[in-house]
Amino acid sequence: MKRYCDRSNGIPRRSLLAAMGIGGLTWAISGRSAVAKIATLRTPLYVMHDGRWSTDNTELPYLDADVSGVMESETASSQKNVSQALPWLSVKGHMIVRSSDDREAKHPFIPLGIGYARNVIIRAQDDEVMRFCKEHSLNTVRLAFYTRHFNNDVAKPIDIDAELPTFCDPVIDAAKRNGLYVILDDHEYFSERIDESKARQAQKQYSHWDEVGVQEWIARWVKVATRYKDEPNVLGYELCNEPHDLPPETVRDLYIRCIKAIREVDQRHIVIVGTADWSHSRALEKTWGAVARTLDAPFNQVVFAFHDYPHSDEPWLVQEHVTAFRDKYDVPVLCTEFGATWWQYDETTCRKFEAGMLALFAKEDIGWMVWALKTIEDDPRNPHPSPRPPGVQDSAQKLHFDSCAYSDLWSPVARIMGSK
Repeated sequence: MKRYCDRSNGIPRRSLLAAMGIGGLTWAISGRSAVAKIATLRTPLYVMHDGRWSTDNTELPYLDADVSGVMESETASSQKNVSQALPWLSVKGHMIVRSSDDREAKHPFIPLGIGYARNVIIRAQDDEVMRFCKEHSLNTVRLAFYTRHFNNDVAKPIDIDAELPTFCDPVIDAAKRNGLYVILDDHEYFSERIDESKARQAQKQYSHWDEVGVQEWIARWVKVATRYKDEPNVLGYELCNEPHDLPPETVRDLYIRCIKAIREVDQRHIVIVGTADWSHSRALEKTWGAVARTLDAPFNQVVFAFHDYPHSDEPWLVQEHVTAFRDKYDVPVLCTEFGATWWQYDETTCRKFEAGMLALFAKEDIGWMVWALKTIEDDPRNPHPSPRPPGVQDSAQKLHFDSCAYSDLWSPVARIMGSK
């Protein structure tokens, strides 16, 4: 049986049919009311078949209908477990700290989390995801969203004014109900859509990142910051996922321009910046060394992100890069992506890399976000999928996934690090 899921809100079409007699709705929400809009899907549908999600290019018409009653019921149900906002987080030297008493008594905080590619890798199930995180000793969810184009595809523009209330707000609200932080990760690359089979290799496509595109990106981040400036459950703004194939000074300039614009409306939230080489740790110094101490002066609320995967660099080399940078400039570093690239390498290679990275994080008290949640059920001992030849996409091989490879490695580490 197939179930269809609209990328904009993650409600399975079958559920909508049962509730409303119509399908493929997208919500425009104001307070406690909602109206379905007339539209046509421009993004792929995500299809559940035998318990697995994949893309389906079917387009469904949207119908215009008042669905306030359904939203009232959903809102009332979701508010039964309302919790208080978490303490604000801030940067102090090389640490992220939190305060139970506004800006006084600071306590070290190590973000431990997972990537949530909502309605892309896993269907939207916000409270279930938050509960999964709590059960696995995680304290943060890294929400992948887009400010300009869905999956960096110029044919799929994002309406940021609709995206924030319908896509980001539900996740933040679920995090508040469950006592977690959210990183808002603009999953862009300063390029057009990348070829995932050649990720972290040379790919030069920048047509929609001219000056007009850059200004649009900055303006949309200002809208994000304006909306969430008073929201302590938002850990921070990750401005761009993985810049690549650009000179370090160009990437640095783009980030600096965006940070300055954000600070016009929000002086408090942490801003997270990657590096010029797919956010690899080895590019921290060449991207940020010249300005690491003064990048966000006088607010100084910047965290420097890095992403590494098997054969990007070995864990002990990553350790050298991040500790040298952190200690030289007394600034915080955070791994906002790492994991097992099972489609490229065998299980032994993936496990050895992930174990080494987790050892690094635990030894150095560096926070991490494993990429990415595929299901909310653990199954780390499923037969490891065979690596695909370069350029070959999903084959006829039926894949059964762990929640996020490998839950038997990262989950106990989270429990130990989260107890500090």
